[in-house]
Amino acid sequence: MIEKNMQKNSYQAELFENRLKKRYKELRKWARKNRISCYRLYDRDIPEIPLSLDIYEFLPSDVTTTLECARFLSEQNARITANDPTIEKEIEERRFAVLYLYERPYEKPAEEEEIWFNLMAEKAADVLNIPVSHIVKKERKQQKGTNQYEKIEEEYNAFTGFVQEQGQLFKIDLQSYLDTGLFFDHRPLRSKIRDISGGKRVLNLFCYTGSFSVYASQGGAKYVESLDLSNTYLTWAKENLEQNGFKGKNYVFTKTDVISWLYEKVKTSSDDEKQKFDIIILDPPTFSNSKSTANVLDINRDWPKLIEQCIKLLTPEGKLYFSTNSTKLIFDKEKIPQKDKVSVTDITQLSIPKDFEGTKCHKAWEIKLIG
Repeated sequence: MIEKNMQKNSYQAELFENRLKKRYKELRKWARKNRISCYRLYDRDIPEIPLSLDIYEFLPSDVTTTLECARFLSEQNARITANDPTIEKEIEERRFAVLYLYERPYEKPAEEEEIWFNLMAEKAADVLNIPVSHIVKKERKQQKGTNQYEKIEEEYNAFTGFVQEQGQLFKIDLQSYLDTGLFFDHRPLRSKIRDISGGKRVLNLFCYTGSFSVYASQGGAKYVESLDLSNTYLTWAKENLEQNGFKGKNYVFTKTDVISWLYEKVKTSSDDEKQKFDIIILDPPTFSNSKSTANVLDINRDWPKLIEQCIKLLTPEGKLYFSTNSTKLIFDKEKIPQKDKVSVTDITQLSIPKDFEGTKCHKAWEIKLIG
């Protein structure tokens, strides 16, 4: 039996390695061309290998502004083009990866599971040409409530730093939480927000670490308000904005229960267009029952009322961008109370990035007020 398991593990490790090599060759060129230093390399492509692998290439510690980042990337690309023999080694030293293990289709004793997981981590390290110590292993099992945002007690090395994404800088923490501070799958939607934010008032609900807020600010938004219930993530969001050069009274961070805030804001701003927003980003968790609020959020149940309140806060011709990672949510425009006052466009396919092609990472809609 032991020998049979070893053979099976070796076979799966070979499949995993071959798949990684193919994807890495393809995505690495794409990422560099598009100024992306963190992306998903593997996402449960092979059913019997239920793993996800994310790559992060940290910036050097002395690159702390977007201007320095632009200069650094230009110099790095020039060295790569010139086949500088030292550049790849420098990049490898700053490259890390997070390997997520999902539920496997069959139960395995913990010891066997660990052996299998370690073997896959070794193969990932070989393909990426980095030490195994640069692979952070995490288990992404079904989460309830706010578990996905709670601190992980296991001890890893302090894998923290800044990455760049299409010119913006983001703080990454590979150690402390299940998620690391940046959701890759919304990269195209962030770009869209940047493109349309010039001179706009932007509201980012359930903002997490503020990536949408950074993009909106980079796009020239005149006012950006970011809401979250977590002090930790609001502080992180503020750091991300300041790292990109955005601070002052036009960038507001509000610690609050988003649901309660929406209802109260609708009451106070119903007759005041100056308090309303041109763009609202609504990307809520699927489920949340935080101890900090009496409200229990179930997005599969609550999405119509959230959208209803957001629409009330839009300026004429304003736009709401609603997205969800829930595979169970069934969107039906007829459930929106203001259905006759809005146009709804499913933008899911347009918002899926190259490194998530073929997956159901999220669903997204653009909801606009009409005449």
